[in-house]
Amino acid sequence: MKTVSFDNLFESEMLKTSKTIENSNSKKISNLKNIVMSIIKNELSEKQRTVLDMYFVKKMNCSQIANQLNVNKSTISKTKSRAFQTIYKILKYYDFR
Repeated sequence: MKTVSFDNLFESEMLKTSKTIENSNSKKISNLKNIVMSIIKNELSEKQRTVLDMYFVKKMNCSQIANQLNVNKSTISKTKSRAFQTIYKILKYYDFR
């Protein structure tokens, strides 16, 4: 009869639990990404989408975006802020548990 060490048993259970939590978190993160993308697509203005794309995807700062779009830097900052407010306002109604 094989003897099972409690340490090994505990470690194996921890690994199983860890993988379950990891899978659960991956699903939640994926779900959150889909929701945010849907909000961006359906609830933000074209200008807000453009600014967020330049900021996050193209990694441009507010000054660079302002120069490219020929607007004031404060306009870009306000546009980005309003976009975030809209996203947060909608996300607060979701239950991510």
